[in-house]
Amino acid sequence: MTNNIYKFENYPDRNFPVYSSVQQNREQLVTPHFHDDMEFILIQSGEITISMGMEKYHCHNDEILYISPHTVHQAVSNTPDASLCGFVFHPSLIKSYLDKDDSTIVLACENSRIFSKKNPFYEELSKILKNVISIFNNRTCTYKLDITAHILLLLSLLLRNSTTFNFKKNDRFYRIRPAIDYIEKNYNQQISISDLSNLINVCDDYFIRIFKAATSRTPTAYITDVRLHQALRLLSLHQYSISEISDKTGFSSIQYFSRIFKERMGLSPSEYAKISNTEK
Repeated sequence: MTNNIYKFENYPDRNFPVYSSVQQNREQLVTPHFHDDMEFILIQSGEITISMGMEKYHCHNDEILYISPHTVHQAVSNTPDASLCGFVFHPSLIKSYLDKDDSTIVLACENSRIFSKKNPFYEELSKILKNVISIFNNRTCTYKLDITAHILLLLSLLLRNSTTFNFKKNDRFYRIRPAIDYIEKNYNQQISISDLSNLINVCDDYFIRIFKAATSRTPTAYITDVRLHQALRLLSLHQYSISEISDKTGFSSIQYFSRIFKERMGLSPSEYAKISNTEK
């Protein structure tokens, strides 16, 4: 058993942090974990439920998911033939190619992480991903160059998809971005609507409207989601008590934290901690 579900990927070459593997023939295809890496998952066959943070996705054959760094995720097979292939790489490979805005979009991509065949970018993404997995498996003498080129194509597509669906220049997201950044940095403190609306010089009521239009959530719900996501990570580490985690993630009391956690997750924080304490 382990007291830590942080995962170091099994890179064949630590100087070129790229890895691909197939998971199949068992119910728990991927146990709960998180890592520093960026990951694409291709559903090869069957039906699979993939949990990412607070969300669950019921995925079918050929669907593709993107998992951003530090996101707690797991995969459970729903059918006997369930199989997935993961392609993982460390962000250090691509940071020099991205500016600050691009990095923020790629590493977050909160609302654009699943690609079905209805997605206009699906065919292109599927082709690139299958090619890069094949290159990794064969590893010819030029595989590092070939994989790097394909990773950049993946990121280009991810940015285009995110821009199309979530981050348009004329969308309100760019207006509220200072508030998003503030929440991400100060989730462990008390945050009022006025604190956020003042950042973009609008009244509270108008801020709430444009925030919801941009994120499909109220500011309060978004703050709670960020806090719960951080709580999931801390619970997974098994280094802190429930009270300490409640305090570290900005909840007003352990009772409120436990109630909200159970409403969203369907189990208590302590029950989640026990489930996540699995052998890697």
